[in-house]
Amino acid sequence: MIIGIDFDNTIANYTGVFYRVGCALGWLPESVGQSKNEVKQHFISQDNETRWTELQGIVYGKEISQAQPYPDCLETLRKWRKQGHTLKLISHKTRYPIIGERVDFHVAATRWLEDNGFVGTLDAPLEKSDLFFNETKEDKLLCISTLGCELFVDDLESIFNHDLFPAHCKKVLFNTRSDDPALAPVKFWSDIPDKL
Repeated sequence: MIIGIDFDNTIANYTGVFYRVGCALGWLPESVGQSKNEVKQHFISQDNETRWTELQGIVYGKEISQAQPYPDCLETLRKWRKQGHTLKLISHKTRYPIIGERVDFHVAATRWLEDNGFVGTLDAPLEKSDLFFNETKEDKLLCISTLGCELFVDDLESIFNHDLFPAHCKKVLFNTRSDDPALAPVKFWSDIPDKL
C-alpha cells in the first residue's frame, strides 16, 4: 500500500511551542493558553495577525527543533515500512516565511526529520526522495494523487473534503475531532494500523 503522511501537526507536534517562543520573545502574556489555537486567537483579538504570521515563521523555521514527534509515530512508520508499505511525506509548506527572517522551511523540516530518526538512519522509515514539500494546498493534493496514495494521514479535514483529493484514497484524520465517520478519525498513531 502507498501511504501518504502530512508533516506539521501530524508527525511534528508543536504543542506548547508557539506559546513558549511567543513568551520568550515578549509577544505573549503568560496568561494566554498554551495551544496553537489559543495563541493565534490572542493575536487576532489584539488585531495583530501580522505578529502571528511572524511567530509562525519563527516556529516553523529556526525554532522547529522544539517540536516533538507525536508518540508512537516513528515506531508506526517503521513498522509499516518493514511490512512492505511505501511511505511518502506530502506536506503543504511554503519555502520561506511571508514576513520575518528568511529561513528555508523545507530545509528546516528535513533537518528535523533527520534529527528525529525519520530520515537518514538504517531503520528510518523515509528516504529524502520520499519527502514532498508543496508550496500550495492544490499542489499537495495533486501530489497525493500523482503518487497514487491509497491511504493518507492528515490533521486537516479541509484536505480530505477538497475536490482535488483522490476519490480512491482512504482518509485518516489525525488528532482532530470530526463528526464524519468517513474520515476515520484517530487520536493516537498507535490506533492507525487498525484502519489499514
